[in-house]
Amino acid sequence: MFHLLSVFIFLLSINNSIATNTFLALVDPLSKPSPFLHHKLWYTSIISSSSSSPASSSSIVHVYNAPIHGFSATLTPDQVRSIRKLPGILSVFPDRVLHLHTTRSPSFLGLQTINPSIPNTSDSKSIIGFIDTGIWPEHPSFSDHNLGPIPLHWKGQCENGFKFNHTNCNRKIIGAAFFSDGYDAWFGQSDKPVNEFRSPRDSDGHGTHVASIAAGSPVPGSGFFGFAVGLARGMAPRARIAVYKVCWTSGCLLSDICKAFENAISDGVDIISLSLGSSRLPFYLDLLSIVSFRAFSEGIFIAASAGNGGPTLATMANEPPWITTVGAGTIDRDFPATIHLENSVSVLGTSITLMPNDKLARKYYPLHFVGKFNSSSKFNFSRQLIEGKIVFYWTEGHVARLSLAAVLKRAGAIAMIIYHGIVDPNGIVSEPHVIPTISIGVLEAKGIEDYILSNENPRAKISSQGTIPMHAKPAPIVASFSSRGPNSLVPGILKPDIIAPGVNILGAWTDAIGPSGMTLDYRRSRFNVMSGTSMACPHVSGAAALIKSKHPDWGPNEIKSALMTTSTVQKRYYNRNKPFSGSPPISDEFTGNAATPFDVGSGHMLPIKAMDPGLVFDLEHQDYVNFLCELNYTKKQLQIITGKKSHCSNDGTWQLNYPTIAVEAEKVRNGAVVVARNMKTVNAGSREYKAKIFGPKGYYKVDVKPKRQKFSGISERMSFKIFIEKENSVQEMKNLWFGAVIWREKRGKHKVKCPIVIFSAKEYSGGWRS
Repeated sequence: MFHLLSVFIFLLSINNSIATNTFLALVDPLSKPSPFLHHKLWYTSIISSSSSSPASSSSIVHVYNAPIHGFSATLTPDQVRSIRKLPGILSVFPDRVLHLHTTRSPSFLGLQTINPSIPNTSDSKSIIGFIDTGIWPEHPSFSDHNLGPIPLHWKGQCENGFKFNHTNCNRKIIGAAFFSDGYDAWFGQSDKPVNEFRSPRDSDGHGTHVASIAAGSPVPGSGFFGFAVGLARGMAPRARIAVYKVCWTSGCLLSDICKAFENAISDGVDIISLSLGSSRLPFYLDLLSIVSFRAFSEGIFIAASAGNGGPTLATMANEPPWITTVGAGTIDRDFPATIHLENSVSVLGTSITLMPNDKLARKYYPLHFVGKFNSSSKFNFSRQLIEGKIVFYWTEGHVARLSLAAVLKRAGAIAMIIYHGIVDPNGIVSEPHVIPTISIGVLEAKGIEDYILSNENPRAKISSQGTIPMHAKPAPIVASFSSRGPNSLVPGILKPDIIAPGVNILGAWTDAIGPSGMTLDYRRSRFNVMSGTSMACPHVSGAAALIKSKHPDWGPNEIKSALMTTSTVQKRYYNRNKPFSGSPPISDEFTGNAATPFDVGSGHMLPIKAMDPGLVFDLEHQDYVNFLCELNYTKKQLQIITGKKSHCSNDGTWQLNYPTIAVEAEKVRNGAVVVARNMKTVNAGSREYKAKIFGPKGYYKVDVKPKRQKFSGISERMSFKIFIEKENSVQEMKNLWFGAVIWREKRGKHKVKCPIVIFSAKEYSGGWRS
């Protein structure tokens, strides 16, 4: 039903258009008629033949030569219907606006400055392509000090534009380009703010932030106005950066994103970092799924954010198995702050905008509750009620909190106390508001609300305890806002794949705008603190760059498998030397209980371990074709995704060799389910592994065969099967069971984990949970 609705909405966007809009036509390049010397002439002819008025080449927005072939253009609904019927046209897609999913984190992940497991070379050849809002090139995080020559496989350029030219690139930022034709065609020339650079230069800050998280050079003495002070560095500080600016004031156009992918592939990037999301359409209807598959097939590792739609179930963005989908967790740093009510009750929260020794800590101020806000609320306040007061409010759902703070400041508020609602029930997210702000959890919010409502003259003073840089709290915890599985498109592919730090992350910032992004924010900071799966994604991109540097012959499948099979589902406690096996499981901020695989995927990444995984789950191109065949895609739909006239294999083994196993409980009710997997060794020499199943007893019988495997050399493969059936003595099935098969190396250090999830698709694919 979901897929039928998706297709209906997709077709509706084409057939019910009442005005000219932008569309992307995907073609079979081999169908170009011979009279046309090149494809653009063919495309111009296609547009001309579809309209009663002559077309000019200017009506074409983009021409795509690889990895997809076709064009984008402004078309009427009649033209779209006509073009879809022409020979050589595989599909026509409406252009869409996508949106961004908006530091001690490398150290938290074990990536200290000196570590024998980290490649310590000045000529790192890993190149990360960031498809985002651009970059602020003068920032010290992008210094090329002590970096060697640009990698020989780099073929890209540094594009000139407004306040950006080739001299802004160096041996760190080795290339930069910007793409706005699709955006201009969609929004018109009116949507060009004066302060927005038509160049790779970043006027938003998001692109600068994520690039520094993944690959920023070390910057001593960094911090955000006295908070999180220390050495800021990216996950892979010697990796090279390629910038592809596609996001502007009102969003990121899919037509521009596809062109950025084309450039990134031809330029020679090794990794693409994508902190924005696709819709949950069938893969053959989603251009981001299609273009990412083509890039993946070219050997490029793709990390993408899971989205900020949590804690609702089945809200995952970027669901294809060829994308590594990243959820967000916390780190063990904290910014504690206290609200001192005049009744002598103290309430704890977190803040990065209330300075230690601020005057607001010296005396009591009036405390005013302005109510609860949701995404449709209007921000209208009486200055008489607000001025000179500390304002307290709740938000429900996704509210423009930074904008709300700016409105309160204009109304005369002196400080703000905020409860973020279900997207942050514990008040762990601290944001760079334009007025001093403390975030609190639900219990604290109820206490303050009760105090205000029961007092005629409620008053409070607020204070900051600064930064506790490490061991402040157990971590990671899954952020409530992080989007959750199961995978709505393919329930048998567990998503997210992994989680990484995404809460209160310090990163570089543009000099074009204040940290809140508000017009009246006159502050300027070299660094900013942000939260979101947008921040988690570049941690994985950087880890992938480290792995690629150590294993240049590895493809995206090996890198993804290494990250997933070595991840952990346990917290790190205060004692950093305490073994993971002695720690409790990662918890979910929303429920307070142990996180499920729909929250964490395979677990929280451990990049040091991922550099030497022992075994990896290997996949070939045909494996993905067979996976798509299992989805009952037609030959034409296969060609739309793969770019080739693909054929399904006849051996019947269409199970995708994924590093996780997800099985619907409804299938187990009908009989035993057998899941096949295979792995290959990435270490030389003789090795022996023994398998063991971990998980709750009862409900299901889960077994692995064989239980032992011997390897005699590198790249040797082995296969195993997981057998799942219900316990004979159990009448009712458990709706969610999760465990793992773990292969341990005999007399060795390697431990390879493959999570197993058995779930009721009926219950867990419905969305909301209590």
